[in-house]
Amino acid sequence: MDGGGNITTEGMTLDFAGQDHHWWREALVRQFGGAPYTDDYKTVTYDDQAGVDALKFYTDLQTKEKVGMAGFMDEGQAAFRAGLAGMTIDGTFRLGSFASNSFKWGVTELPANADGVRSNYASYFANCIGASATGEKLEASEKFLKYVSSPEAMQIWLKVVGELPARKAVALTDDNVADPIYGPFLKGLAYAHTTQFVDEAGQRQTAIDMVNRVLINGDDPKASLDEAAKQEQAIIDDAAQ
Repeated sequence: MDGGGNITTEGMTLDFAGQDHHWWREALVRQFGGAPYTDDYKTVTYDDQAGVDALKFYTDLQTKEKVGMAGFMDEGQAAFRAGLAGMTIDGTFRLGSFASNSFKWGVTELPANADGVRSNYASYFANCIGASATGEKLEASEKFLKYVSSPEAMQIWLKVVGELPARKAVALTDDNVADPIYGPFLKGLAYAHTTQFVDEAGQRQTAIDMVNRVLINGDDPKASLDEAAKQEQAIIDDAAQ
């Protein structure tokens, strides 16, 4: 802290709008003994004691443990890149930009809980050809798609950007698994879950609002969690109609 009480460095970034909402949803809730949704992802189930405990664990990092501050330098990745945060939770897509960090840094798997339970979040992206593409544009698109989905292009993308290859044969090579940067991400896939969002932006916002009610308004974690679950269930139900 500086003389005015403003945070100048933090032990860990807190960025729920970034990757922390995934960490809370698919990792912390499960490590506290619950599940964020039913197996078909059509019903919210984090509105129980496990969800409350997971939320309180997260918000306590700021309100009780004082290891970080939401909004410090706007984004968690910015604070880490500036060397003003000791740890950050982020995806492989950030590795390319972290490569220019002026300090030594490393990657490790998310920690297990006291019982050894591990959980992680995994997402994926798809390159598609628009239905309106015809003629030369369609031919060019098919040629490009064939290349970007090739083992050669995936390995280049891994080295330059950091995102893991979609092809297991490309990703799970001995060199990649043993790599100190890529390896921990690859190991985390073994126990990862992919949230089946119906409205990723809307569902993420309910989680952001949930945390902000506790951090900014001082609301009771359970009350804020219950409100988030109600709002998110409505988003899921509306998408099913």
